[in-house]
Amino acid sequence: MQTKQKQTRPAGYTRLSAEDGNAGESGSIQTQKSLIEQYCKDHHLPAPVLYCDDGWSGTSFDRPEFKRMIEDVEKGEIDLIIVKDLSRFGREHVMAGYWIERYFPERDVRFIAINDNIDSANGLDNLLLPFTNVINSFYAQEASRKTKAAHRTRAKDGKYLAGHALFGYIKDPDDRHRLVIDPPAAEVVRSIFNMFAEGIGYVRMTKILRERKILNPQAYFNQNNPDYYTSDYWRQPFDWHATSVRAILKNEAYLGKSVFGKTKSKGVFNKKRSAAPRDEWIIVENTHEAIITQETWDIVQKLMKSRRRESKKGEIQMFAGLVRCATCGSALNASYDGKKQKYKNFSCWVYKNYGKERCTSHAIGWQALTTLVLDDIRRNAQAAEILNDEYLNRLLRRRADKQRAETDKCKRELTAAEKRISQLDTTIAKLFEQSALGKISEERCRSMLETYEAEQQSLKERRKELALAIDHAEETYSNIENFVALIRQHTDVQELNTQILNALIDRIVVHEKVVDEDGVKSQRVDIYYKFIGYLPMADWITASDTINGLPITTLLEDLEQVSA
Repeated sequence: MQTKQKQTRPAGYTRLSAEDGNAGESGSIQTQKSLIEQYCKDHHLPAPVLYCDDGWSGTSFDRPEFKRMIEDVEKGEIDLIIVKDLSRFGREHVMAGYWIERYFPERDVRFIAINDNIDSANGLDNLLLPFTNVINSFYAQEASRKTKAAHRTRAKDGKYLAGHALFGYIKDPDDRHRLVIDPPAAEVVRSIFNMFAEGIGYVRMTKILRERKILNPQAYFNQNNPDYYTSDYWRQPFDWHATSVRAILKNEAYLGKSVFGKTKSKGVFNKKRSAAPRDEWIIVENTHEAIITQETWDIVQKLMKSRRRESKKGEIQMFAGLVRCATCGSALNASYDGKKQKYKNFSCWVYKNYGKERCTSHAIGWQALTTLVLDDIRRNAQAAEILNDEYLNRLLRRRADKQRAETDKCKRELTAAEKRISQLDTTIAKLFEQSALGKISEERCRSMLETYEAEQQSLKERRKELALAIDHAEETYSNIENFVALIRQHTDVQELNTQILNALIDRIVVHEKVVDEDGVKSQRVDIYYKFIGYLPMADWITASDTINGLPITTLLEDLEQVSA
C-alpha cells in the first residue's frame, strides 16, 4: 500500500524597519516577497502564505505579523518558514536562537534563510547560524547608537523631532522640524495656565473645560488629522483628565524651548522607557514662539510643587506653598470651615501632627495674615510710585550693603577652598610616592587616601556653591529692577489672589507669638519678596526722609487712606 506524502505548508516572512530604511531595493518588502516566492517555485513548494511586518524593528519579536505567524504554527497550519536572510527574521541573537534552534524544531517546523544558505533540514550544528545572529545583533546596536547620536545632534540644533506637533502648535509647512503657533489650541493652553495660576485646581478645571466643550488634545488632533489613527477617546471629545492638564502645565516647550531626551529606553532590545535625569536632557531656547510668559510659568511651577488640597468648590487656598514656620521650617496648614465655606487660620504642620515636643503652633488668623500681606504689598507699591527712581536706588543701596559683606565672605572662603584643594593634590601625590617607596603600608595609604579624597570632594562641592552664590550676588541690579517693575503693577491692588501672591512673594515666615512685660501679645511675620528677599520698610525709610518737604511716611499714609 502506497503511503500518502505529507503536504508542505510554507510561510514567507518579510520585515523592514526604520533602521533598514536605507537598505535599498534589495532589502525592500517587495524584493523579499519575490525572492521567497521564486524559491518556492524553484524547489517545487506550494505558494507560501506571506506575513509582512513593514515598519517594525528587528530588535524585538513583539510584531503583529510575526505573532500571527506563530499562532498559525500553533494551529498546525505551517510547517516551513522561509526568510530572505536572518536579519529579516530578527536582530536580537538570543531570541532569534531560541526560535530557530529550539521552538521550531520542537514543533517540526523547518526554517530556511535563503541568502545565508541555512536550512534546518540539513542541521543547525554549524557556526554560521549563531555567528550571523550575533553579527545581526551587533548591527542593531550600532544602528541604534548612530540613530540616537543623529537625533541628539539635531536636537542640539533646536530641531523638533516628534512625530506630530505639540498641542498648541502645528508643524511649519516649510520646515517639519519647526513649530508655529496654532491659534485656537494655543488659546486653550493659555487659559489652562491662567486658570491654574488663579488657584483653580485640576478637578474644577477639567469640569470647566468640559462645560465649555473644549476638545481635549487627542480629540483636537483627530479632528485635524482624521486619517491618522482612530481612538475610543475620540468618542468623548470633551472628556478632559487631570493627567492631560498636568502634562500641559509641566511642558517647557510652551516657553518657546525645544526639549529632547526626557525619557530613554533601557536598551536596544528592551523598549521600555524610563524618565531620564534632567541633566541629560537637551534644552534649546527660543526655537519657536512661546505661548506663555516666563512669569506665568514660574507661578504655575511653584504652585504645582506645593502640597495643595482643593476645597469643595474646586479652589486651592491662595497661600498654598507660601507660608512657613519660623522654627521648624515646615508648612503652615490652613484650616477650612466647611459650614461657613471659608478659611479660618494657619498652624504649624509639625505641631499638628507630632505635638509640642517637636514644635509650637505658630497659629495666625487667615484674615490677619491676609490683611498684613496686602498692606505690605500696597505700601511697597505706593513707595515705588511716590519715590520713582529713588525707590530703586534705595533698594540697591540696601541690598548692596548687605550683599557686599556676604560676597566678600564667600570670596574669602572660595580662595581658601581652592588653596586647600591644591594642597590636597600635592599631599595625595606624596602619599602615593611614600607608598611606592615602602615608607608607609598599603593599608595605611588607603586609609589616608580615603580621608583626603573625601575632604577634597567636599571642598569641590562647596566651591561650586560659593561660585554660584557669588554669581547670584552679581545679579543684584537686574533682580531689583525686576522687582520694582513687578511691584509697580500692584499699586491699586484691593484684594489678594493666588496669582498676585505667587507673582510677588517667595515665602512668608511666621514666628510664634510672644508676650511682653505688660502682657501684650505680638507676632512677627517676615515677607520674602521675589528677586530681593526680606524687605522691612523700616530698614530703608525713616521718619526724617522727605519728598518736596513732606515726610515720606506721611505721604504713604495719605496715599493708603485714599486707596482704601
